[in-house]
Amino acid sequence: MYDMTDAVIAYVDAVAVLFLITGVTIIVYSLDDVFVDVVFWSMRLFGLEANRHPAIPEERLRSMPMRPIAVMVPAWHEHDVIYAMLKANVIHTPYVVFFVGAYPNDLATQKEVLRAAADYPYNVKLVVGPRNGPTTKADCLNGVLRHIAEYEKGHGVEFVGCALHDSEDVVHPLEFALFNALLDETDFIQLPVFSFSRSLTHMVAGSYMDEFAEFHNKDLVVRERLTGFIPCAGVAACFSRRAIKALSEDRAEEVFDPAALTEDYDVAFRIKKLGLRSAFIRNDASFTLDIPEGSATLTRIEQRLAIATREYFPDDFRAAYRQRARWILGIGFQGANNLGWGDNLLERIFFLRDRKGIASGLIAITGYFLTFNAVLIAILTTVSDDWRIAAYVLLHPVLQTVFLINVVLLANRLLQRTIFTTHVYGIAQGLMAAPRVVFSNCLNFCAALRALYIFYWRHRIEKQPLSWDKTQHTIPKGATRALEQA
Repeated sequence: MYDMTDAVIAYVDAVAVLFLITGVTIIVYSLDDVFVDVVFWSMRLFGLEANRHPAIPEERLRSMPMRPIAVMVPAWHEHDVIYAMLKANVIHTPYVVFFVGAYPNDLATQKEVLRAAADYPYNVKLVVGPRNGPTTKADCLNGVLRHIAEYEKGHGVEFVGCALHDSEDVVHPLEFALFNALLDETDFIQLPVFSFSRSLTHMVAGSYMDEFAEFHNKDLVVRERLTGFIPCAGVAACFSRRAIKALSEDRAEEVFDPAALTEDYDVAFRIKKLGLRSAFIRNDASFTLDIPEGSATLTRIEQRLAIATREYFPDDFRAAYRQRARWILGIGFQGANNLGWGDNLLERIFFLRDRKGIASGLIAITGYFLTFNAVLIAILTTVSDDWRIAAYVLLHPVLQTVFLINVVLLANRLLQRTIFTTHVYGIAQGLMAAPRVVFSNCLNFCAALRALYIFYWRHRIEKQPLSWDKTQHTIPKGATRALEQA
């Protein structure tokens, strides 16, 4: 007869087996993280990290003659923020022209862009595409690029480069000067992107602070050094005239793949394949723009950090996982289908690193489930002989070894996240990076489920096209005044 003891033993045995499988999977999944950590800190130790792109002094950036730069801004239902964004950012230089791509069926956004164009007639241009939205950002950007070419012919001007920004971005005052200084020698430039500081209690938005601080201070540095492939972040990026021409010729007059959900990632891969020169630039300035704790107003802060674009990332759980689902769809599913797995081992490692987001959230949630079970079993062993006897299986040396390795990997992961968050945001935010990892994993879990549903059910089975699943954006108060003071 099947009694309670048998049931308890069967349950604990199942937990033990699942723990072993999950623990080994996490170890394998963590190998690339450890690899990147070792390479980065070795580069720091031997001075290789800082010497790849010699810094350009701030005084030189301010004194160099400025050449015209076009800025592409794709916009779909951005009427709440686009005017404030343009008003804040056009003050950088009279040589920068913002071309905002809007849709015929988005009159509210058109109206706000035209309002900005009335205030700044040279710096702001509205581009209305031929198709109703939303299509994809890539499709919108292709229309913007065609208009830029027409603008150059009609106005007798040649833009030295085309920068890429979103409608919620606050651009560092020295960004365009830095692009201007580098475009003669570099075809694609990516600068860091950071979140604005958020309250210590904002766990969802705070997870973006942690992730971008680590990725744009460590991962991209290692990737550039080892592979030469630099993923485009979609903002704070600039393409030279040579790059635009080569990309256009490579895709039958379309620079961006109109079917791509992550057009930035796709175009960066093509830049590498075409043999064009790319650079991830961390060029420090004496100040940054951020929102101090307890304030809602953007402020110039005297803190030496890399010239970077700042923006608000979602603080709403649903908005955050929907945004991440789009990243998984574009990088994970479309990337694997369209871009392959690279030409050598290092490229394959980093492509796998990009695409493992499909499963990493699922694995993390399984790990949380097992942790809960381990704690529960430990409690039950104190009140029941059946649970105490069954729990001995968890003391198996193999399980203990797997557990210990997982603890070490987790400690390293949290330490890395804390270091880089502290570097950008200070010690208080750095100490919050560890608990925010839980929220990040929950977001990635929901994002993976949504991405799987959209790609396999909606797209593959129902044959629905993949389209722009936009995020609601906001821009901080005081952006114009802060940029004027900078």
